[in-house]
Formats: sequence, structure tokens, C-alpha cells
Amino acid sequence: MDFKGIDLGGLHFPADLPALVKKIGGPLVASLASLLLYGLYVLVYRALFHPLAKYPGPFLAKFTNLYSAYHAWKGDIHLDIYRCHQKHGEYLRYAPNRLLVNNVNALYDVYGHGSKVKKYKNYRVLAQQAPNTLTLSNKVQHARRRRVVAQAFSETSLRRFEPKVQSVLERFCQNLRRAANESTEKGWTSPRDISKDFNYLAFDTMTTVSFDSDFDTIRNPENRYPIGALEESNVRLGVLLQESKLTSFNLDKYLFPASIIGRNQFVGFLRKLLKKRLQAVGLSDGKDIFSFLKDCKDPDTGAELTPIELSTETALLVVAGSDTTSASMSGVAHYLTGSSDTYRKAAEEVRTTFSSLDEIVFGPKLNSCAYLRAVIDETLRMSPPGGAALWREVETGGALIDGTYVPEGTDVAVGIYSIHHHDSYWKEPLKFDPDRWFRPVNEDGTVRAATARQPYMPFSIGSRSCVGKPLALAQIMLTFARLLWEFDLRRADNEPGWEKKDITPIEYKFRDHVSARKDGPVVCFKPRSS
Repeated sequence: MDFKGIDLGGLHFPADLPALVKKIGGPLVASLASLLLYGLYVLVYRALFHPLAKYPGPFLAKFTNLYSAYHAWKGDIHLDIYRCHQKHGEYLRYAPNRLLVNNVNALYDVYGHGSKVKKYKNYRVLAQQAPNTLTLSNKVQHARRRRVVAQAFSETSLRRFEPKVQSVLERFCQNLRRAANESTEKGWTSPRDISKDFNYLAFDTMTTVSFDSDFDTIRNPENRYPIGALEESNVRLGVLLQESKLTSFNLDKYLFPASIIGRNQFVGFLRKLLKKRLQAVGLSDGKDIFSFLKDCKDPDTGAELTPIELSTETALLVVAGSDTTSASMSGVAHYLTGSSDTYRKAAEEVRTTFSSLDEIVFGPKLNSCAYLRAVIDETLRMSPPGGAALWREVETGGALIDGTYVPEGTDVAVGIYSIHHHDSYWKEPLKFDPDRWFRPVNEDGTVRAATARQPYMPFSIGSRSCVGKPLALAQIMLTFARLLWEFDLRRADNEPGWEKKDITPIEYKFRDHVSARKDGPVVCFKPRSS
């Protein structure tokens, strides 16, 4: 049938349609063919000729970053990396241009001082307006910034901030005592998801310590929206860390609308927080990190932080510090209330070390609670809040990673959860065992003391390790010393007297979305005075 020059209900076929199709179709077909050939070339190159082609890994990971992006979206990327190492061995190709190596030599080659790698380029997605010590790729700039920020976490500085930490912790304990008094459970609180309580505790602590701004999320539900907003925002960021090209054509806005809303809410909150603190310069007590860093100088150059650097660094403390600490506390509570032997030992240590509540402060006596510290260390080994991979890019000239040459431009990493569960370094790695931190020698005669810390990196290691680690550990130690001194604890599904029975815990699981998304444990508290 010939439709040339016929108008069918408004659909007009021009008389020269065949010529027009030929004119347009030729270049279009050629373009499509070129794209297909290029795509085929890329696939063949990545599968057979790429420098990482010789390494095993998931089939899809040879061709696309979307494999790891998918697991980042699911929140199980740290577990998938571990499963892949179990299947494929220590060397693992986890994306077309990314190599994971699961041994302690690689750990120090990638993250140790003097390593020939730089910050992974996709970290720029974490920088909203200006880079901070987490996202800076320039080593000189990072070192200068870190020298200033690290001064806020010396032992002397922590003592300066301790009254604010203690004030928020007292409110937290008051809230638990009030819940116990209002309960009908014979002095016990009703079952409560303690991970939520720890979210509020850590958030209030970091906003108060960093900005002298008390939001009291512990008692005021209307102030809790930034916590949920940050969690939702990080789902998108976790994916973009694996595949930043999803920002092209604003694809991420269509794929993660809830995360975009969460991001906007949290960024708005941070802006208000910073504005409020800037307006209060000279009016606050000066015993917050913002005030401290404002007057700090680089010990090498004498330079101070610029206003934008000061703002981004203190904002980072709220973002990273509150989440990591609350996740760690949730893990400690899980293992304490899930292991009768662990609970007995930790409670006895705290209750015999301190003779009064007033003694539970930062310092030597708290630090002497070696078993409590071992519980925390073992928790962070078993369930590190950020257990995936901290990617680094190999610099010009390439690098030797575990004695193997890796070309420049390649992304390399060690999976934190994976190295923490490596059976060459940890006997029975899936077993929660705080006592392992006290054993200098294993039963088979192998030395533990010399190696126990080497494959352990919940706060990373080297020049890029977490600058806030001293505050995080001090706060966790203080919180659990206080809780074990003031309260009896039990899991909601355990009967009273459970601590006298032989109960061992299962592993505490996070969903890894840059930050750690968690639920539970569900715990009951009883004031020891009742």
C-alpha cells in the first residue's frame, strides 16, 4: 500500500518519505552501530584485556560498577565482599577497575603511612559544598587540616569537653530511670529498641560538644528528624560511592527521591546549626569543639582554619561522629545482653572498679576497665559500623600491594568486615570472644599479641584514620560503665536471671549505607537501687 501524500486523521505522510527516511536513517544507523561496536569493545576489553582481567570475582563485576552499587543499595555490600572472598580467595575483582586484597600486608600497603595511593575520587559525592578531612584528596592539604583538627581530640581536650558529654549522659540515664518508674514490669522498663535511644544520645552529644547546641532529642521527638533524614540520605550516597555516574542527567534524583528529600532536610538542619553557632560567637562558654578549633593553629605552619574549613570540619563531626558511635553502642549492647558470660564479667569489673557514680569519668580508672574495653574491641571486630571497603586510587607509577604490582589509576581496598573475619588472623572468627584480646598465644602455639591489632581497622589506620576515635571510644566506655553501674540489663526475650545461664550471642548485623543502619537490640533496664 502506498501512503505517500495521504493524510490519515492528521497523520501526514510526505511524498518524499522514502528519501527522508534514507537521509535520516543512514547517520542514525551508523551512530547506533558505532555505539554497539564501542560497547562490545569495552565489554571484551574489560573481560579479557584489562589489567585486572586475571583476577577472579563476580561475573557482572567485570563489566560494570552497578554490581557493587546494587549491594550498596541493599546495604549488604560488606557481607557480599566477605562472601566473594570466601568463594574466590584473597584477591578479588569487585568492579571493572577495582581490586580488593584480603590480607594484612595489603592493609598496610593501602592505608599505612607513605602508601602510594590517594583518596578515591568518588568521595567527592560526600562533599556538599567544600571538602573536609574525610573527602580531601590532596595529601598536603589533608595533612595540614588534620594537624589542626586532631588537637581537639587530645586527652587534655577531651577533659575540656567532658562536662557536656556527662550532662547528656545523665539525661539519658534519667530517661531510663523514668521509664522504669512508670513501668508495670516489677522495676524493669518496658522493652525498648536501644539502638534508637543510642541514636538520640550520640546525636545530642555531638551537637552539644561540637556546637554547644542542645537539641535534646532524648526527650523531644519533634527534634529527631535530622537523624532519620541523614539515614535516608546516606542510602543514595552509598550507591554513588560505587557508581558516581548515576548523577548524570540527574538520574539519582529519580532513583532515590526519598534520599534527596532526606539530604535537603539534613543540609538545611546543618545550615541552621552553623548559623546559630556563628551568631553565638563570644556568647557560648567556649568549651565546644567549634570554639576550640576557631583558635587552633597548625603546629607546623601557624595557619588557622578558614571559616568555611571550620564549618565543614565541625559539621563532619556531627555527621560521622553521631552515627558511628551510636552504631557501636548498639553492637556492644547486643553482645553484652546476648552473652551471659560477657555480661557477668563486664558488670563485675565495673561494679568493683568504681565505688561511686562520681568516679565514673574520663581518665585512668575508666581506662583500667580492660574487660569492658575488650568487649568494645571485639564488638568492633565482629560488627564494624562501616564494614565495606575504603577505596583508594593508585598514584602515578603504580604501587606494590602485597608484593603485586597494581597499575596507576586502579582503585584498591581491603574490606574491613572481611579482614576482621579472616581465619588466618582470628581463631573462630565468627565467634564473639572478648577474651581473645588477652591471650598472647593461641592454643596451637601461634602468637596472638604481635598480630592481634594488625588486621583490625574499625577506625581505619594511617594518616586517614578516624580523627575522632579518642572521643568515640571514651564516650562508649563512659556510657557502658555508667549503664552497668546504675542498671541491670537483659534482652527483652530473656527471663530475669538470664545472666546466670550459658547464653552466647549471634552476630549483630548492620545495613551498610555509608552510615550503619541498624535495629535493636530490644533491651529492658532495671535501676539497681530498686
